[in-house]
Amino acid sequence: MIDNISDISIFSDIPKDELQKITPLLKERRFKKNHVLMFENDQSDEVYLIRSGMIKIYRMYEGKEVVLSITSAGDIIGEVEALSSDNHRISSIEALEDVNVWLLSKRDFLQLVDQYPSILRNAYKILVERTRMLNRMIRYLTFHDVRGKVVNLIMDLYYNYGVASDNAYKIDLKINQSLFANMLGVTRESISKTLGEFQAEGLIDIRDKYLYLLDKEMIESICNETEELPAMRKWHNI
Repeated sequence: MIDNISDISIFSDIPKDELQKITPLLKERRFKKNHVLMFENDQSDEVYLIRSGMIKIYRMYEGKEVVLSITSAGDIIGEVEALSSDNHRISSIEALEDVNVWLLSKRDFLQLVDQYPSILRNAYKILVERTRMLNRMIRYLTFHDVRGKVVNLIMDLYYNYGVASDNAYKIDLKINQSLFANMLGVTRESISKTLGEFQAEGLIDIRDKYLYLLDKEMIESICNETEELPAMRKWHNI
């Protein structure tokens, strides 16, 4: 749980004594797992600062869900719409687990942007990161078969949520096959088959919905690391 606003990425460069002026502007909200915080095209003038939990950002296309990204504690959602004259939400967001957030009104956010230029710089950095992530996902979808798509997403998740655990690397994010499929634009059956193959080959294991990398070096070799530098897999670099 994030208790200090300085741990929210977009405010990380603001002096601590100045942050005390921001705290009274925040409203705390809690959302249960699977709750949709907002839908695509909804009108809203609030920015979400994630204190705890994980959220998926997605859009619907021809009745199918396309997951654009996963965000977690320290991230911000809605800053793009706040900086725009159009208040319609670009995408939907849903809690993957119980979530605690701070809400900041668009008016207060824009006043802070005027007062602290570092907020706008960090917002730009976040936008660049998200653009890079989407470009990488497009490359996966365009140039890789299902096996290549899955293994690259596994490495992305490792570099963002991986922790050492008993001679393996645990991806500290409960991710089901449907979420995997919707992030890669493939069927759940294809995901099930591919993950089963990786388990049979001794590359991964799945326990209690957590994915473990048993042979990280082999997985990296399948990814063809000349194509994607490890540092570029990080989603949160501020």
